[in-house]
Amino acid sequence: MKKDSILHLTLFLAIVAAIAGGALAFANQLTLPVIEENNLKAEKQTLLEMYPEASLDDFQPVTDDGIMADHPEIESIYKYGDSIVVFKCSVSGFDGGTVFVVAIDPVNNKIDNFKTISNGDTKGIGSKITEPAFAESVIGKDADGQLDTISGATITSTPVVEAIQMCAGLAGEID
Repeated sequence: MKKDSILHLTLFLAIVAAIAGGALAFANQLTLPVIEENNLKAEKQTLLEMYPEASLDDFQPVTDDGIMADHPEIESIYKYGDSIVVFKCSVSGFDGGTVFVVAIDPVNNKIDNFKTISNGDTKGIGSKITEPAFAESVIGKDADGQLDTISGATITSTPVVEAIQMCAGLAGEID
């Protein structure tokens, strides 16, 4: 077989791609636990920022696979205090989507707290969801009532508002 034949080049490319793919899979397998641990630390740090008087022991993880299986935008659920249910959600937006934490009091159906963890959407427009003004506009409101979206960033804020309202409907189901 000639070194410049199409079959030789195709075979060479397939071998190189297989080696590169295997190396990437191996690297991913090595770094995945570290990435998950860092994400969990960031999540716990966010919980403490939302409730500075709390300790990590005050947040009890809820393991209700039925809710999270039916609602893939919910990444984790915690119980805080006597009645607060805290949801970590990830929703798509205009570009990169938004990861946020919302705390809902199902007793009075109010949003007790809200904090954005990350947002990959357009700076200055979609990223307004990360600013304190948005959190202030939803905290204390009826969780499944009318929540305002951000003017000019409705593609970013609408999925966040919809996820908050979905969580409000689920908060009463959490024991």
